Parts: sequence; structure tokens; C-alpha cells
Amino acid sequence: MKAGPLPVLALAALLGGAAAAALPRPALAAEAEQAARPQIGRPVEAAQQLLKQRRLKEALAKLAEAEAVRGKTPYESYVIAATRAAVLQASGDYPGTIKALEAALATGVLPPAEAQSRLALLAELSYAAKDYAGTVAYGRRYYAAGGADAAPRRLMAQADYLRGDFAAAADACRALLAADDRAGKPTGEAVLQMLADSEYRQQHGAAYRAALTELAARYPTTANWRQLLAAVRQQPGFADRLALDLDRLMAATGTLATQAQYMEAAELALQAGLASEAKALLEQGYAAGVLSRGGDAARQQRLLALATRQAAEDLKDLPQRAKEAEAAHDGRLAAELGEAYAGYGRWDEAIAALRQALRKGGLAHPDDAKLHLGIALVKAGRTGEGEAMLRSVAGGDGTGTLAQLWLLVVKTGAQAPR
Repeated sequence: MKAGPLPVLALAALLGGAAAAALPRPALAAEAEQAARPQIGRPVEAAQQLLKQRRLKEALAKLAEAEAVRGKTPYESYVIAATRAAVLQASGDYPGTIKALEAALATGVLPPAEAQSRLALLAELSYAAKDYAGTVAYGRRYYAAGGADAAPRRLMAQADYLRGDFAAAADACRALLAADDRAGKPTGEAVLQMLADSEYRQQHGAAYRAALTELAARYPTTANWRQLLAAVRQQPGFADRLALDLDRLMAATGTLATQAQYMEAAELALQAGLASEAKALLEQGYAAGVLSRGGDAARQQRLLALATRQAAEDLKDLPQRAKEAEAAHDGRLAAELGEAYAGYGRWDEAIAALRQALRKGGLAHPDDAKLHLGIALVKAGRTGEGEAMLRSVAGGDGTGTLAQLWLLVVKTGAQAPR
């Protein structure tokens, strides 16, 4: 996480120029206007002119002259310190700039609003100097003083992350997310990535997956979906029987990327008696240019031929299977039939069979049928019904998670191959 470079002479622009006996000064709260005495005003003005000419050592020498004058008022101390901060910033001396700005703040000359802006600048300078503890300290002072800009908090999050305080970094990221949501502004992808990684480094599995889900919801890129689905696969208690369902989500989000992934998904579909779905997955892999390359091309072609042949044979059996499902006392055959119809893209028939399965009951995993019914309804264009069904899936074995992710697929517009 890197902060952008500070603009050239940013402090000089912020702090203003000078006049012979009275420098342009901040608006003083509850005080009469003040002016620097000539023995201070003249060398400070000379220092600012030298700053414009980039004669920085000479500028610092002039400021030393002003500093040597005794009995300085708070305003005189302020203009000396503020000008020194501008000179040191121009020279790239961030630690010196920070020290000079602190001295300027300590004079008490600045009214609250301007003091806040200096604290924000101090947080930025500390980050540029890689003083991450200082970044966080100045950020806290800024918000304690009533600051509302999100920029210091972003720097605080990055600073905490870089110094290894991942709990604080995650808290800062969540605060940014909440503030942006209240303001109706988008939160940058980098903040959400930092939140996810902070939770990962703390080994907070549930919080890590939640952060990745938020990341995919707001930035549904292939890379973000791939990271999320990989985390779901490792979720404690995720049932092995749902491996094909996870592969279906990968197909829907474009995250099947390797020959091994396509082959594994197709083989799982064949093992489940879903040859048509296996054929579709393999054809997707060929269309994507992933399959038919390398030394495994012949095996891939044999698997596609097997899936194609088996899909044609299975298609002939569907009417008989429908009769058997209708006559059965429970819904197990109907649930299998619904999956088979879905494999051929016959969504209306899949919906009817899965509804029949749920109505008859006797299913070992009823949430599986609800999940598949919700997907079929979405694929059939009955999105509202599909979303309602998916929201009803509450299984703690991974089905609930998959249902929520399918809702996210619908929301973000990801499209399945069928």
C-alpha cells in the first residue's frame, strides 16, 4: 500500500507568502491581528523568496537569523516555523518538516479548522517518511480535533497494515467502509483487499470470507471471485458432496481457468450421472481455449466423446425416470430428475421436478434441492422467485454459503454457460 507523492511545494502553497513587516497570516481566533516585527519579518520574507528560487540552504540561514531574535511572540514563532517547514519539505526532509510543523502548531496561533488541516498534512508527511506510528498518531489527533476527511484514515489503515498491526488495519478499513457507505461514496478496491488480507493474516476465517464476499460484491472481477471461491472451498465444514456445486459457481463467474479444473468438474458431473452437464463444461473449456492443449489433449477428447455419447443415451431415459419419480413415495428420484433436466438446460421441467421433490420430502439434504431449485428459477428467467428460494437456504454445511453466492452472481450480473 503506497501513498502518492506529495505535490511540489505543497506546504509553501498551504502556508502562504510573506510581506516585509507583516506576513499573510492565519485568521486568529479571538485575537487582534498580529504582525511580525521587521527584524523577523525581513529575514522570513527573504527566506520565502529564496525558497521560490530553490536556494534552500540560504533560506534556512535567513530563518536562523529570525530565530535568533529574542522575545518572539507566538505569531512570530509561527511564521518562522511554518516557513521552515515549507523549506524543509521542498528539500525532501520529511522528518524535519514534521518537527517544524509541530512547532508551528505548538504556538497555538492556528484556529481549529486550520490546525486540523495541518494535522492531516502531518499524517501524510509521516507516511511519506515511513513513520507509520506517527501516521496513526497524527490521524487520531486529526479525528479527535473533529476532522471528517477520509484521507487520514486511509493512511492510518495503510500504516497499521505496513507495521503489522492487522487488527487495527482491519478496524480502520471497516470504519472507512462505513463512512463511505453513509456518504454514498464507493470504497476503493484496495481498501477492501487490505481488509481481507488483514483478516487472513489474523487467521480470522469467517471475517476473511466476509471481506472477500464484500470485495466480490463491489468489484466482481474474475480475480476477486477466484479468491473468494478458493476460500469457500477451504471453509470448515464445507461438505465434499458440494464440490460440483462449487465448480458450477466457478463456471458461472468465469473462474474455471485450468485444464485440471475443467476436467475435475466434468468428471464430477459424470460421476453424478449428469453427462449433459459434463459435456457442457468440457465444451466451455474448449471454447475458452483451455482444453485441447498439451500432452493431455487426447484424454480430454476421449472424455468429451464419452460425455457426448452418455448424454444422448440419458436423454432417452428421461420420460421413464419422470414416471418413476411420480410414482415414488418420497422425493429422492424427483430431485435427481430435476438435476438431470437442468443438465440439459430444460429449466421449466427441472423446476417442476425439484418442487415435486421438496413437496414429497424424504430427502437426505433438502437444502440441496432448494439450492438447485433457486438456480433453476434464475436460469429460467424467474429471478424474483429464484432469489426468494435461494434466500431460504440456510444449511450450515456449505449450501447456505453457496446460495448467498448465487444471489451475488445474480446481483453482479455474472452469467453461467447455459
